[in-house]
Amino acid sequence: MSEHSSTRSSNNALIPAALFIGVALVICTLIGTKAFVRVKGYGQTISVTGSASKPIRSNRAMWEGAISVTAPKLEDAYAQLKANLAKTGTFMSQEGFQPGQYDVGAVQINKNFNREQVLQGYTLRQSIKVSLDDVDRVTALSLKASTLVESGIEFYSNRPRYLFTKLDTLKIEMIRSATENAKLRATQLAEITGRKIGSPTAARVGVFQIRPLNSQDVSDMGMSDETSIEKEITSTVNASFLFE
Repeated sequence: MSEHSSTRSSNNALIPAALFIGVALVICTLIGTKAFVRVKGYGQTISVTGSASKPIRSNRAMWEGAISVTAPKLEDAYAQLKANLAKTGTFMSQEGFQPGQYDVGAVQINKNFNREQVLQGYTLRQSIKVSLDDVDRVTALSLKASTLVESGIEFYSNRPRYLFTKLDTLKIEMIRSATENAKLRATQLAEITGRKIGSPTAARVGVFQIRPLNSQDVSDMGMSDETSIEKEITSTVNASFLFE
């Protein structure tokens, strides 16, 4: 074999190696930008996972508190509960919530026994619930509920739950954005190899992650955070394209 032929064979052998290194570099770059790439049957299809995220703000808040009283006799406990409920109603009115704008739950009765199973008295509990499309107002109410304790009422206040009720419309937008991201990543990978992306062959939508803003938490089952007002929604789409 001539020296010229030997040199040409060596150059040809270097081409696949260089191509492989180029593809590997692009894959590393895409993974670093939260887009995951997997080539199936090189030369046939390429499977890419694109992602999209968007900050959202809760547009509904739900808050619940409860009055609790304990007394040796049931009638005494009920009278005290009724008086404390009236004081709570006054507090709600002062905060701008009139009857009908909040729900008062049914009275729950628990019997209290000592170690010898002798009846010692009764504990009565009644809840107050608010659900409103004014997140800041409900938050302020939950914080001010401590004044009921200062007035001598045994009042338990839960943390508000913050919801986003426009998910159906937003999910369509997020799926579209994640799909476009997947196609962009596939195109970038194809360009480095001198090839083109063809028609899509399959697509699968991943679970949605709704988590506190700037959180990195994820769940295989998806997340739906209710603890924070400011949130972020993230979606993924795994799409396969012909690799021409």
